[in-house]
Amino acid sequence: MKNILLSLIGGSLILASASSFAVSKTDMDAKWICTTNASTSEVASDIDADKQMSTTALSATKAFAFAAENCRDCTKITCEAQN
Repeated sequence: MKNILLSLIGGSLILASASSFAVSKTDMDAKWICTTNASTSEVASDIDADKQMSTTALSATKAFAFAAENCRDCTKITCEAQN
C-alpha cells in the first residue's frame, strides 16, 4: 500500500512539473527574416535581394522561399522570428 501511494505521489509530481514547462507553439505566420551565407555579389539585383531579405519580415514559408530563390552559391539558410 505504501508503494502504491508513493507511486501515485511521484507520478503526480512528474505530471505537474511536465505541464509547468510546456513550450508554446511557434507561430509560422509571424514575422520571420531568413538570410543566406551566399558570397557577396557585384550584381545590382543580387545586392537588392540580399538587402530586402535581411530587412523584410514575412511569414516563415514566404521568407524561406525568398531566401531559397536568391540563394546563389549559398550552403545555408538561417531563419529567425522577429518580435
